[in-house]
Amino acid sequence: MGQVLAATIIFGSIGLIFSLLLAFLNQKLKVTEDPRTKKILDKLPGLNCGACGFSSCRTYAQAAVKKPEIFQGCRPAGDDTNEKIAKLLGLQKSLKKEKKSILICNCQAEEGEKKITSLYLGIKTCQAAHSTGGALDCLYGCLGLGDCKEACPANAITIKRKKVYINQKKCVLCGKCIRACPRRLFQVIPRQKDKRNYFIACQNKDKLKEVKDVCSRGCITCGLCARVENSPYRIEESLARIDYKRADQIKLLEEGKNKCPTKCIDVIRY
Repeated sequence: MGQVLAATIIFGSIGLIFSLLLAFLNQKLKVTEDPRTKKILDKLPGLNCGACGFSSCRTYAQAAVKKPEIFQGCRPAGDDTNEKIAKLLGLQKSLKKEKKSILICNCQAEEGEKKITSLYLGIKTCQAAHSTGGALDCLYGCLGLGDCKEACPANAITIKRKKVYINQKKCVLCGKCIRACPRRLFQVIPRQKDKRNYFIACQNKDKLKEVKDVCSRGCITCGLCARVENSPYRIEESLARIDYKRADQIKLLEEGKNKCPTKCIDVIRY
């Protein structure tokens, strides 16, 4: 009995010593966080989207506190919030800036327009369907199973009737949907000045008959859009393209769009 008591006292003493030592080291080595970090985090949306180039909102806030000049704004936060954070960091410059680019999905055919002749019973993800060749006859088109929607941290993507819709006000251009889409349908294009963006809503590079067999909205490379005088459209690799250096020529873009027989030239208004 005496030995048990002695052992208990010894081990208890050792535990107490280690506890005191750990408590001492914790206080000695404790890193005090700048109080501005929490204030910044309270203002940031907390999406951890990575659009700023940092892995999380916290790492961005911590880095900005140490080196304020790296803070170039948070896209999802908006201009007003960015101005408040800049003021908190002691920055004098304005961070208000208009988006220079927008995100598009290069397939705007919806359910009923893109042909499906096989019943897909596999895993309901675009990655799985693409790897098996199921869910859609067109090998270039949007599968509409929502991998992009799941990847979007800003909830900027919705899918209706197997068609992708992008909320340009919410989109932070983080690129996660681009990486999530197995068919590489998402693209960042220059933003036009009059709040209208034209784009080719098809990525099928097959011949006319093959395109028409799988989709009623596909580009059949008829070239009518490119025949407009001084047209900003061109035919390249069996697909219509837009020269975005001339994307301010709205009248010519609209004229070419109206000539498209399959309506595969689309326009985003915002």
